[in-house]
Amino acid sequence: MRRCLILIATLLLAACSGEPSEGDMRKLVEAHTRRTLERQGNAAFRAFDNFRKQGCVEAKPKGGPTGGSPDGSGQYDCYYAATFVPQPGQPPLTVNGKGRFRRTDKGMAFEDLGAQPR
Repeated sequence: MRRCLILIATLLLAACSGEPSEGDMRKLVEAHTRRTLERQGNAAFRAFDNFRKQGCVEAKPKGGPTGGSPDGSGQYDCYYAATFVPQPGQPPLTVNGKGRFRRTDKGMAFEDLGAQPR
């Protein structure tokens, strides 16, 4: 019972922190990846086979008041691992990525900060 209460309290705190959920991250990174691959002439990508949020940290402000909120609140640099098949018939590729996620009046926004194959 005690473990259950601790788990619930942890989940509630994580939900209130403002950082993006794994589902939010996946949706935004998939859309970004889809657009990037389509520009490169590869329209076969639809979704990741596997996606895992590895963690987030509150982002430091970039560019002062014009680069987001002056104190950096509402912006998170998050790390993730995503697995997908880049082209049919090729082996799956797993990348470790980093992105900046921030809340806007239109929802969550994503800025790609780089990904490395592993």
